Amino acid sequence: MNRLLLFNCSNDLALASNAKEYIATKSIAAMETDLAALPAWWANDGDAILLRSASQAEEARMFFRQKGFNVVFTSPEEGYHALCKRTKNTYTPTPWGWSRAAVSTFQQFGIPQEQLPHDNETEAIRALSSRSFASEYIAELLHAPQFARQAQSLIGNEMRFIRSLQELSMSHRTIFKSPWSSSGRGIFAANSIDEPSIREKLTGFIKRQGGFLADKFYDKTADFALEFYIEKDGTTKFIGYSVFAAGINGYYGHNVVAPQEQLRETIIANGCDATLLDELIDYHCHALKKWLNGKYHGVVGIDMITANEQGAIKTHPCIEINLRMNIGVLALCVEKKGFTGNYNLTPHPKNKAGFYAMVNDSKLIIGYCK
Repeated sequence: MNRLLLFNCSNDLALASNAKEYIATKSIAAMETDLAALPAWWANDGDAILLRSASQAEEARMFFRQKGFNVVFTSPEEGYHALCKRTKNTYTPTPWGWSRAAVSTFQQFGIPQEQLPHDNETEAIRALSSRSFASEYIAELLHAPQFARQAQSLIGNEMRFIRSLQELSMSHRTIFKSPWSSSGRGIFAANSIDEPSIREKLTGFIKRQGGFLADKFYDKTADFALEFYIEKDGTTKFIGYSVFAAGINGYYGHNVVAPQEQLRETIIANGCDATLLDELIDYHCHALKKWLNGKYHGVVGIDMITANEQGAIKTHPCIEINLRMNIGVLALCVEKKGFTGNYNLTPHPKNKAGFYAMVNDSKLIIGYCK
């Protein structure tokens, strides 16, 4: 069955809200609208993409037809029944990420309830998308027998989820993260919690989201991720490497679009031992199946870093876990179309939003809509 794709990049914030009728901030809502056609780059032939309006769907249809994409575009005005009648097909709803708000969007489009996750399923995804789960996951990883020989090459043992300020003790600069956030939002670093403003932020995290993640603030040398796909039966496959840049507080910079062999070489050159990298891929395939089988299927990205720790480059094997589509997988798809370079969010010179890959110093538009 073909998929009905939805670009809802506000999903991490919708998970934090847990509201069925979540309303994104003005800037995020504008991004979702401007880049609504972005899923065309990971769509298969015959997949459909739900855009924000009929006029937007028509413009996207013309734009991507010229690029040779065989993708169907639809809008809320058409509705699911009319889409199926027009295309003589049915579709599996597939958003960027699942939340109660994503379910509501598909319901409003007319997707039958039996094709959508129930509340207990979205709640399970929400819990597993929390940084609380990432703290449990890395604790188990760092004690796994297969990494006994590599223990000196790994960091992250100070990453923990805090539910009360009384649990927190600090002997070094620490980075704090709310349970659900994206692109650097809800993330900051501090040397102590003596300042009232710091305590106020952390108390707010506890009050609104039940706690926060605390981890040592490392002298980061590189960002990268391992991308996986989990099938409905729990089978977990490694699908590729992602190399990107993020600011010290998590703000997204850009992704590298390059062949997989080159990305792997970059990760190793930045200090992650090749044997350790392979062992981590194997571990994640088995551990993700154990933790997520029957609760989630789809893309999973595990963000990692290399860092200078007391003069040696070491690997943090799980900064966070993203149970959703992500920019790293988009990079894989763009590279398969024959492009290389870096890409990031950049304003279009003609006042149209675009998502660009830099190719030989020129801009390739890979997302477009008025």
